[in-house]
Amino acid sequence: MEEKEKITKTGLIIIGTISVIVLAIIIIAVVVNINTKPDVINEKKDGAEITLNYGGDNSKLALTDMKITKNEDGIKIDAADQKFDFTINTEMLEASSAEYEITVTKDKKKCNVADDYLILYLEKESDGTFNKAMAPKAFKPLSSKDKIGAKSGSMVLYKESVNSSKSINYRLRMWLSDKYVVKEGEKLDCTVTVGVVGDAK
Repeated sequence: MEEKEKITKTGLIIIGTISVIVLAIIIIAVVVNINTKPDVINEKKDGAEITLNYGGDNSKLALTDMKITKNEDGIKIDAADQKFDFTINTEMLEASSAEYEITVTKDKKKCNVADDYLILYLEKESDGTFNKAMAPKAFKPLSSKDKIGAKSGSMVLYKESVNSSKSINYRLRMWLSDKYVVKEGEKLDCTVTVGVVGDAK
């Protein structure tokens, strides 16, 4: 009888120990996930708040093994992993008007596509339909910080002025220009980060 009680106690101790270890692993995983997910980009400017929200875990569009694409085909790209949907929210707190710029910055460590051959295309949603906001353009970085605050090295895709609180949906697509001549065995990848800068009056 005593032997059975010992076995039962030992079993309970083992089960309890395993449960504690599993719980600790779950808690660590949750904490790591919370700490590694980037914050939503939030700009507070003189009585207005401008926020960039996105559906995934980060504000990046990352493409690997890029193929040359004609502009007329690029603007129709619809694969979930080849486009980036995001929303700009403006909240007019005390300001009467605000303006913002949507920017893109190349990740130099994760992009081996030359500026002239990296094509970007931005759409803006209106009445449930996405329409052209910026025609397909090669990546052209700013040489210095601009008036609103876009940094040197980033490209301004679009500028919007608002005088009320609203949410506007955008869609970014990116591809490799058909003017590029791919070398045999060459693998082209590129990651860009979407951002927003703003000003208010």
